[in-house]
Amino acid sequence: MTAIATSLQEQKEAIEKFLETKALETFPENLYDAVHHIMTLDGKRLRPMMVLMSAQGFNVPQEKAMAAAISIEVFHNFTLVHDDIMDKAKLRRGKITVHEKFGVDKAIVTGDAMLPHAVSLLIQDNADKAGELLNCFNKMGKEVMEGQQFDMEFETRNDVSVDEYMNMIRLKTSVLFGAACEIGAIIGGASEADKRALYDFGLYSGLAFQIMDDYLDTFGDESFGKKIGGDILLNKKSFLLVNAMQKANDEQRKRIFDLFEEKDENTKIKAFQDLYHEMGIPQIALDTMEELHDKSVNAVKSTSLDDENKERIIHLGEVMLRRTK
Repeated sequence: MTAIATSLQEQKEAIEKFLETKALETFPENLYDAVHHIMTLDGKRLRPMMVLMSAQGFNVPQEKAMAAAISIEVFHNFTLVHDDIMDKAKLRRGKITVHEKFGVDKAIVTGDAMLPHAVSLLIQDNADKAGELLNCFNKMGKEVMEGQQFDMEFETRNDVSVDEYMNMIRLKTSVLFGAACEIGAIIGGASEADKRALYDFGLYSGLAFQIMDDYLDTFGDESFGKKIGGDILLNKKSFLLVNAMQKANDEQRKRIFDLFEEKDENTKIKAFQDLYHEMGIPQIALDTMEELHDKSVNAVKSTSLDDENKERIIHLGEVMLRRTK
């Protein structure tokens, strides 16, 4: 394991320890079991690592940025609690979802309580920068909700363009990665140019991350942590599907609509996989991810960070892109 990989693992372990010991100390006691359940599911912790990594670049001690880093993870998991209710999902990361374990009503209230708790953590150790941190956080929060609504609206549309899809994932997924990096930079007292560049790194990395998620859902394997082809079975407007529908000729478009009605799950998944290969959709996804990764690297390189910290942040982006689950 390289020194950078070791450093990332140590950061993840520090995040897990804070989650278990301090992060939920002031959370409402009668909701603690539910929030502890979602917050301690096995996760990659990429978003809080982005906060820590960005702050580290400006010589901020880890403990000074840790509560803010966890605030981003709490916010992320708040959205997951509510997403799972809307999706009627039974499992999250292979474990029972909050609403299945504790009931829908308690899950809703738990999610509601997680939002102000995230705000409290955000400014806990950086009251002198509270205004700027809150502006960044609130802008991100509104954008995430807007993206979630777009995602739900897309469920009933068959004319979603690639540009619309990219805007949706920018809002629903990527702005949270961007805000994580910007929050670390704010804590570090970074220049406006560096804050913007690090935000862009997170944004481009988040876009690539979501496209990889769509790709793995169809072309990964069971180690991905969920059933392969789940998006296909739900007729979900993924990066693969919206590109296929935009690129399809009349015959291919008819096949897509016929497959929407296919009842045999294995037949449906295999047919979509074959159609995507026929249309070159997997390569479009891989090429788009590489383009976004290149943009994220260039954003980091444009900052005033020293070479070692640039390398650490770039490596984190590569970890996100090269994942298999």
